[in-house]
Amino acid sequence: MPLETNNQASFTCGDILLIPDFKEAVVLAGAGGMHRSINRVNVMEVPDVIDWVRPGEFLITSGFPFRDQPEAIADIIPQLVEKGVAALGIKTKRFIEEIPARALELADRLAFPVFELPATTVFSDVVRDIMERVLVTEVRELSLLQSRFQKLSQQLLYGNGIEEFLQTLDGMLNNPIVLLDATDQLFLSPQAGLLEQAANVELWSQLRIETNLGVSFISLGDRRIRVYVSEVNDKQHEKCLLILLEWNQEHSIVDQLTIDRVGILVGLEMINANARREVELKYIDQFLQDWISGRIVAMEDLKLRAEASGSQLEDQQQLFVALVRWLNGKPVVKQLQQVVKKLRSKSLREGLQFTIAEGELIFLIPVSAQHSKQTALDRVAADLRSVIGSSTAFSLCIGNVASRPDLVCESYEEAKKIHHISTICNYEEPYVDFKRLGAFQLLYHLPHSEAVIQYRDQYIVPLLEYDKKHQSQLYETIRVYFKYNRNVKKTSAELITHYNTVSYRVERVCELLGINVDDGDDILQLYLAVKLNEMRPVTL
Repeated sequence: MPLETNNQASFTCGDILLIPDFKEAVVLAGAGGMHRSINRVNVMEVPDVIDWVRPGEFLITSGFPFRDQPEAIADIIPQLVEKGVAALGIKTKRFIEEIPARALELADRLAFPVFELPATTVFSDVVRDIMERVLVTEVRELSLLQSRFQKLSQQLLYGNGIEEFLQTLDGMLNNPIVLLDATDQLFLSPQAGLLEQAANVELWSQLRIETNLGVSFISLGDRRIRVYVSEVNDKQHEKCLLILLEWNQEHSIVDQLTIDRVGILVGLEMINANARREVELKYIDQFLQDWISGRIVAMEDLKLRAEASGSQLEDQQQLFVALVRWLNGKPVVKQLQQVVKKLRSKSLREGLQFTIAEGELIFLIPVSAQHSKQTALDRVAADLRSVIGSSTAFSLCIGNVASRPDLVCESYEEAKKIHHISTICNYEEPYVDFKRLGAFQLLYHLPHSEAVIQYRDQYIVPLLEYDKKHQSQLYETIRVYFKYNRNVKKTSAELITHYNTVSYRVERVCELLGINVDDGDDILQLYLAVKLNEMRPVTL
């Protein structure tokens, strides 16, 4: 779709020819840049004027600085373009006869307008005529900006929140608007909601990371478009972005100023909305914590609290608890709170609940006929990973499915116990339940007594002492050997050693401990000793 030219543009180079005093002026070159905006006039009568020019200036000269070197005009044109100067007007016949062809060719190439001014041109008249029109245009733009600001202020004061506000702003600017809050939640104006890829959070969050505020560019679908990025003036949410897409028509300066100004209003509305939301979420968190801990005993009370929190519970609804165990460093409470906020800003699975209880992140997951328990866990893990990133490792400690909502506390207690056991055993599988813990769930309950220690040491200490003396890997080999259910091929693959070497080491272990590799009781006792050592390692 081609962009329309914004009819709210400021005073431009093309408007110069409409001024009566410029009826004899001629555009010698750079006609492709006649849309450039002019916001002031400057007179150049010294050679070092390039140090003093400003963006948007119409620079005029009698040609005096070039009287001895007219070709120097070509040298200064690229510098003027780089400085953002709008156009150059030169009065000929007095100090220079004509503008060199090379300068005009360069101006054409850079779309930089060069005007030939008549010899009778009075510079004071030029400054007065242009600045009068610039000021009139600016007053008109300021009036439009003020009108927009007042209308949008009333919109937020008496309207229905951010969504309706964005709808009004969308209509005013005739371009899509995107609001990205601090938790990466997206709010789209009506036009933005219709665009392909507009709901892609990563697309907009990259602007926060990679670009400065102001004009930037993004790829949306098969189009490369210009966007104007402004930071919402909200001290509680410093990285909220308000983004104007140049989709239907070009941005005008007033459009960009509108986005900057209304950021204050958006910030105030977000503070109010977040304050209301914080109160609601505190109530929801308290309900979830009371629910999973078993403090809500009666099913009717549980239903009432759930309904007040925005969810519905059925008598026979099945749920289970998954407790997150962090494998490479547990986040502090504030970081966990941010994780919960980001999770809540996403469109997560229906019926899924989560909160922080006893310093841990907990998911309450419904069981449905459409999706298996494993599918539900995979989705929860994917949602969590999308929020915390792939570098943070975790496992989900899973309680058994509760047959009724009022029995969820039992699933929570099981999840806590699994979390504790897997921490002691350093068990790092993605999903951990009692079944996956295997012998650990039994060994965990053994007291840390002298008899248990002696049992472990009679099998483990000889192996560790031998490894220390001979620089071998008997203990590690037998540990991996049991890990793969005595599969020599898989054991050799993990240890990156030859198949025969693993077989020799297993035989050496049995010889050293005086046990028979083919005797089930002997192998079971060694297996239990290895598991005990994984829970509470021997220190030599």
